[in-house]
Amino acid sequence: MTSETPASRTAASVGFIGLGILGTAIAQRLAASKRLDTVWNRTPGRSSGLTAEGVREAADPAALMGETTVTILCVSDANAVREVTFGPGGLAEGAGPDKIVVDHSSISPDSTRDIAARLAAETGAHWIDAPVSGGPQGAAAGALTVLAGGSRDDFERVEPLLAPYAGRRSLVGPTGAGQAAKLCNQVIVAATSWGLAEATLLATAAGIDPARLPEYLEGGFADSPLLHVFQPLLTPGNIASFGSRDHLLKDLDAALELARGANCPMPATAHAAELLRTARQWSPPLRTGGIFDFLNGPPPDAGRPDDD
Repeated sequence: MTSETPASRTAASVGFIGLGILGTAIAQRLAASKRLDTVWNRTPGRSSGLTAEGVREAADPAALMGETTVTILCVSDANAVREVTFGPGGLAEGAGPDKIVVDHSSISPDSTRDIAARLAAETGAHWIDAPVSGGPQGAAAGALTVLAGGSRDDFERVEPLLAPYAGRRSLVGPTGAGQAAKLCNQVIVAATSWGLAEATLLATAAGIDPARLPEYLEGGFADSPLLHVFQPLLTPGNIASFGSRDHLLKDLDAALELARGANCPMPATAHAAELLRTARQWSPPLRTGGIFDFLNGPPPDAGRPDDD
């Protein structure tokens, strides 16, 4: 006869909190696969499409946690994670040893460890930090990459639930390791993004059609998913969005803070972060191509400042 602990059982029900652009794409994939039971969002009115498919809307995070076995979070930052978890009506009020939280938010490893340890101490609940890469487009295609931190048992318990929206799912290490891996991802994304922006400008200046750069460079060392997905958003006149500039800047600042504590020099990342901070003065956070508007200078009809 074998014994089975609550944490080792297969998850029976799933709740989801955080219906922003990315969260909605993830939740829709879960709902389509009949694996989503309950949702809650801080901003009312965003769950109508999901409730129309039979997904329940909880009164608050505590109710959602109490009704489900696995709670998936996808919110903006560490303050939002803390508020949803420990604020009035928060997850902690409905948590217990048989519950597990999967946090797709991108926050610092230290914040993750603090939140996870506090929730475990107060309620016995389990925590997997599981930031993702691939954006809303990747979620909609079921092709996100999940970078997880936590125990092997907890990860194996929840991994099947991630399959509808994540094509690759890796346990990187203990709690916080997933967030550290995501920061590495963001460092590469930021540096590459500026290279793509400058290459797009150079192509235009040289008389090459910038919209065809992904075609021309395919198969070479510069080829990458970012080249094919992100670079087209940088061409003149494109107003589409791939995600929030401010969220990327938040992650770069977290990476720099972690690096300073480890005496790890990151000059290129620091430069990319300051460029993004400058971009705040030029464009809204969700207009991807607008991040680089200041590289173009003022429009041709803006005139030139007086010499003096």
